[in-house]
Amino acid sequence: MSVILQVALDFVDLHRAIKVAEEAIEGGVDWLEIGTPLIKSEGMHAIRHFRKLFPKKILIADMKTMDAGRAEMEMAAKAGANIAVVMANAPDSTIKECIEAGKNYGLKICVDCINTTKIEDRVADIEKWGADYIAVHTAIDDQMYGKTPFDILQRICSRVKVPIAVAGGINSENVIDAINAGASIIIVGGYISKSKNARAATESMKSAVSEKRRIPTTLFKRVTHEGVREALEKLSTANISDGNHRAQGITGLYPIYSNIKLLGNVVTVRTYPGDWAKPVEAIDIAKEGDVIVVDAGGVGPAVWGELATHSALQKKIHGAVIHGAMRDVAEIRKLNFCLYKDDNAKRWRA
Repeated sequence: MSVILQVALDFVDLHRAIKVAEEAIEGGVDWLEIGTPLIKSEGMHAIRHFRKLFPKKILIADMKTMDAGRAEMEMAAKAGANIAVVMANAPDSTIKECIEAGKNYGLKICVDCINTTKIEDRVADIEKWGADYIAVHTAIDDQMYGKTPFDILQRICSRVKVPIAVAGGINSENVIDAINAGASIIIVGGYISKSKNARAATESMKSAVSEKRRIPTTLFKRVTHEGVREALEKLSTANISDGNHRAQGITGLYPIYSNIKLLGNVVTVRTYPGDWAKPVEAIDIAKEGDVIVVDAGGVGPAVWGELATHSALQKKIHGAVIHGAMRDVAEIRKLNFCLYKDDNAKRWRA
């Protein structure tokens, strides 16, 4: 079969999913997936509504079924889905019930291998039971740790003949890796659904698929350790906090002048108030682009000033954070050095 492009509409609000679906169709998407969040939010109404709006489109109901296979497949089929999803980690009996129900209702069944642990030992049985598709899927939470589906995808494609779908951080740069590994259904989520222009993003994916080439993208891709700094430079602190489930950051720190951003590997220093030796040693140790963070207990006398700043600039150190007192602030401002202080004016002086 030719490579199919499927968009995963993992929204909570139906109207947002519809908007992206319309734009993706204009861009040439083949299949529409009513994502699990949308099904949980809107129920079978979401599938019925999509069937009414897009009567000729293949609709996938991402049910993520783990139990009650026959009942859930019947629900999806009667709502208008063409394909429904059961999890590979479900009991054998549940997967078999889904496949049998699919035959009864004219519904094709996709078995989703979202947890790849020992899944290679199951795919041959899943194919034998009569599954129409198998999906190799890296979960969003696993993607946050840099995991991708490509290695397991290639191994599973070599074991079965049933069409294989792939999902998990697919974009216009890495889609060629999925195709080369043997995938025939490319499931794309955020690259399309979170883009400013879903039509343009879909067209880009279609071009990458049809031409089998990498189309560079700066967004919606996971970076390696070497690329973390470059990625963080494009984000605000609030973006980073949101991406870490609103993780609390360090409060009470302010730059000595506005419109600066401090980013880099940290060299930490713990010293006594008024002891300059440790900050100077940190400057000697630090590398280009690093940040020095000094904990002097939050009180004076100063542990940083103009001379330390000159030394840091010569080493091309990106900046410093001082939990304690500093001096020569006016001169440091003129040097345009990124310096953060804690939120107590008594702890630093000009």
